[in-house]
Amino acid sequence: MAAVDASSVGAGVGVAAIALSVSLQMIARKGGGGGGKGHGKEHGGGGGKLGKVWAVMENPVLHIVLWITGGVGMVGTGMGAWVNSVVTWANTEVSGLLTPWVGLGLAWLVSLALIVMLIKDIRGNRAGPRTLGLAATSPFAVVAIPGSVGAGLATAITFVSSLVGGVVGWAFGLR
Repeated sequence: MAAVDASSVGAGVGVAAIALSVSLQMIARKGGGGGGKGHGKEHGGGGGKLGKVWAVMENPVLHIVLWITGGVGMVGTGMGAWVNSVVTWANTEVSGLLTPWVGLGLAWLVSLALIVMLIKDIRGNRAGPRTLGLAATSPFAVVAIPGSVGAGLATAITFVSSLVGGVVGWAFGLR
């Protein structure tokens, strides 16, 4: 089984990454906390000199990466232990149902489905609640995927979260 290097992002940095994502979405949608349509191009704004800045605040990939970083930060916490137990339980239940039919253990099937759904949402340029939830749980899901696919996904998540965690930690003085 693969392993995500949880030491790359601390719990404080993980929480800060998720809070940053939520804050950026609120600013882009509400125009800085006031009423109105907001500044991002999806919310009727986007004009003027700051149009590109508002568009970046709404970029789905940015929010997905921040939530993945938050998920890695959760790994060593009580919440992380709970999420891990839920993902492990789901994989075990599906394996128990399918093993008598196919003759081999498929304990990683739920985890693979979660990752495939996340990749599909990234390719579709979406970052709704389901996508952000999948992003936050992806560090827990990839460790159940066997072989080089799981190792590659774990390495990618560790690399991205280390990079983003370093930037978020530096920005908030958490490192």
